[in-house]
Amino acid sequence: MRLSAQTTDGMPGAAPIIPVPGYVILLNGDTIHGKLVWKLKYIENNPAEIRFIDDKGVSTVYDATEIVGFGQQLMDWAEDDPVPYLLAVEDYLSLASYKRKEPVFMHRLMGGKMTVFQNRFAALISKQKTEATTRMDGIDFELIPGDGLHIGPRYRTEIRIIEYRSHFTSYFVSKDHGPLVKVEKENYNELFPTLFGDCTAIEQELKINPDLNKFVNFMMLAEIYNQLCN
Repeated sequence: MRLSAQTTDGMPGAAPIIPVPGYVILLNGDTIHGKLVWKLKYIENNPAEIRFIDDKGVSTVYDATEIVGFGQQLMDWAEDDPVPYLLAVEDYLSLASYKRKEPVFMHRLMGGKMTVFQNRFAALISKQKTEATTRMDGIDFELIPGDGLHIGPRYRTEIRIIEYRSHFTSYFVSKDHGPLVKVEKENYNELFPTLFGDCTAIEQELKINPDLNKFVNFMMLAEIYNQLCN
């Protein structure tokens, strides 16, 4: 069982107000496709229930104890085109909430050895502050403006995906399926050794590009970490 990676360039973690294409993953690992919409129940600003409509039109309400997770595919509109288009699938996992430890669905921005979840209380950073406009060459990666992040011989992420994931002032992070840790600019330097200190490849990359250790580059460095140190 594998939930899909997030690749959309829309607003992360938006709640669908009408049924949208999606899927749920049952506790036995089965994936069922249909449509879903969030119920008006939130815990720590995370959805705690969803309504799922299968292909036969049967509607079922699931809480975060009843399924492994779900995915949703929202719509967006171009400024010069009234016809909506579908964004890529966002995925949500059932987890204990950060403070109250109650079951919720948390939006996963990145998976791997280091899994990063959206903090829905976090403030937004303007796109101008996160837009990757400077080329960066490392030992096993390169960041090319207008193209994307290349890691190793095969892995690539588009610039717009890096921007999408870097919208926020804080994140929730789990390493090796461990407890959630809140990562933000104020504690980033303190947590940096815990987050990345177990990977010599990251240490070598930082020698070449010291700016990688800035909080604004956290999501990009996490992606490099997951590819080189997984």
